[in-house]
Amino acid sequence: ALEELQEEGLVRSIGVSNYTKEDYEELMAVALVPPAVNQIEANPFLYRKNTIDFFQRQGCTVQAYRPLQQGKALQDMTVVDIATKHGRAPAQKGLIYLPKTLSTARMVENARVFDWALGEEDMQMLDALTTGEALQAFKELYMKCVCRDTPLDGNMDNVKTDVTID
Repeated sequence: ALEELQEEGLVRSIGVSNYTKEDYEELMAVALVPPAVNQIEANPFLYRKNTIDFFQRQGCTVQAYRPLQQGKALQDMTVVDIATKHGRAPAQKGLIYLPKTLSTARMVENARVFDWALGEEDMQMLDALTTGEALQAFKELYMKCVCRDTPLDGNMDNVKTDVTID
């Protein structure tokens, strides 16, 4: 239905949300138009590098939601130290994100993203903030949502349970 709307010029792009690599492969087995964007939770504490790399290789832009984990990242000393080192406020790395704020000062800071980049050492420090526990919590929530979205009979026989979580 969305592909037809795009063909008719009624929508410009089609996107997905919370897709894993396996969800994408399942979709592309039947879809004619690949999604332009996949919106996933991504922040320093849940940075799913293999998933992000996969979607970027497919030409699918990754957009982060909860990029600062509802302010938690603003308190983490690793994030704060890296931001301070570069004279910036703590923010998201390497993905599209839509910050929301009512503060004019934060709006100005959020716009200061094009004149600098993090070094490899800083990126590795941020990557290390994603723990196995965080990835497991993601998988548990993903499975809960898959179960919720299956037919009413609750039958999980044809539901994939082995998905890429990192």
